[in-house]
Amino acid sequence: AFWRETLTALGPSGVCCRIPDELLIFHEDAAYKWGVRGLIERAAVAAGIRDTAEKELMYRSLLVELALTIRQIIQENGLGKPTATSPLVALVTTYIQEHYRDPELNVTQLAQYAYVSREHLSRIFKEYTMQSVSGYLTEIRMQSCRRDIADGKRILDACTENGFSNYSSFLKTFRKLYGVTPAEYRAQLRSAIRL
Repeated sequence: AFWRETLTALGPSGVCCRIPDELLIFHEDAAYKWGVRGLIERAAVAAGIRDTAEKELMYRSLLVELALTIRQIIQENGLGKPTATSPLVALVTTYIQEHYRDPELNVTQLAQYAYVSREHLSRIFKEYTMQSVSGYLTEIRMQSCRRDIADGKRILDACTENGFSNYSSFLKTFRKLYGVTPAEYRAQLRSAIRL
């Protein structure tokens, strides 16, 4: 509904932002060229905006940018084709999104859930998503941690409540992914909100 409202508000120019109703898979180089990951990360940071009207405006502007970006990727034929293995990947990613807070969740458990070998799952997941299963799980956990930190939760609580059982490993991974520590990230958010 939010997507439709945003595009309707654009009037005639919103027509160019309509996206096909089919599954879209971006080639890695096209997604990198157009900065899709950065756009999604900015949306995660926007969750920390306290003013509701400003947050909504930020989300709407990011949504329009995302729609236009997707259209450009489609026009440049930067799309891959879904493979026959997509149901397996969809099953596993759905399970990860529902259970990522479980610190015991790992590739072996996911393979058992999907009734496939660990090796098969790892190979198919990488082929389909260009990312390892454990890398995807870590990314989902980190995104949730960032949202929790942006919402004011203590860093240690955000770590443990999102499936990380080793705090020092969490800190190292956070810094590697985002270039700052969780405390520096929180400070950046606070200074951005004050502006």
